[in-house]
Amino acid sequence: MKNSLLLSGLLAAGLAFSGQAVAQTTPVLKVWSLRAGAQDSAALRSPSTMTSSNVTLRKFVLSNGTAATPPKPYSSLFGMAFAPAADGGGWSTSAGGTGSTLRRYFYVQCTATAPAGVTLRADSIAMNLAIASSVSGTFLGVVYSKNGFTSPADSTEASGSARTPTGTVAGTANGTTLNNTFPITQSFTIANNTPLNRAFRYSVPLNGATGVTIAPGQTLTVRIYVSSSSSSTGRYALMRDLTLKSLQAPLAARSAVQTNLAVYPNPTQNQLNVPHTAASRDARVTVFSTTGSKVAAFAAQAGSTETPVDLSALPKGLYLVEYADGTQRSSARIVKE
Repeated sequence: MKNSLLLSGLLAAGLAFSGQAVAQTTPVLKVWSLRAGAQDSAALRSPSTMTSSNVTLRKFVLSNGTAATPPKPYSSLFGMAFAPAADGGGWSTSAGGTGSTLRRYFYVQCTATAPAGVTLRADSIAMNLAIASSVSGTFLGVVYSKNGFTSPADSTEASGSARTPTGTVAGTANGTTLNNTFPITQSFTIANNTPLNRAFRYSVPLNGATGVTIAPGQTLTVRIYVSSSSSSTGRYALMRDLTLKSLQAPLAARSAVQTNLAVYPNPTQNQLNVPHTAASRDARVTVFSTTGSKVAAFAAQAGSTETPVDLSALPKGLYLVEYADGTQRSSARIVKE
């Protein structure tokens, strides 16, 4: 009964569980769902004092909806639809596009600025990504900068193996442009009217296991390069749930803090993604109703840093999601639509 009252109070107040826990080491720093626009989600910024920012395109343009099966520029099913030309064409080199070689002047860009007095650590950039009806010359590469790609030059290519839909993949050179790139291996059929889900997810480490430190007031700029050699129209690049994951550098004087779980997307319809520290063998994600009743539980895979949670069996409403691994406990209030 006491637990039920506690959970109900937390849900009503929008607070997380407290307890003897260390700082969350892999909170979602920023999430751009790209389902309704280019701005990041204010509810998912961690820390919440970060400023908002939009995803921008260079040499790519949004869909104009004129293809045979037109995706909208932004949609809940496919995310952001873009290409060198608004009709989903223009990829070939003869049309002035990328061809099968990643070009430094064709990119998707996102930024994150550390608030005053807070040092952040960014570890990886992740996204659901596919090219509509094509795997011809389709590649992905990531480069980052901490001075906006200005002088002095500090442009740094992401390094380390990526987690892809086909497993962990070591990067390879793509022409002479980038040395650590990854093939986009799965095409996507828009006509099927199914969502661009986690089966199309790529997670690219920015700096191996070391991560990238973002000093207070400093802005990290990440550019994502995409290529295709298709000469047809309607070959949109589709990107959804773009996520920059971060570790907040702990302060020397901070021994135990309250942790907030940065889950996404929130609100959600069926699947929720729960980022967390490297999971121990007994780590679990538990979902509670507003009355404090446990309505679902999921085991986290040992060593993983993110657990997908299937909420399709639950009715619409407000829930509390808790991650616990024996040494820490954190939670988030979510809305099931």
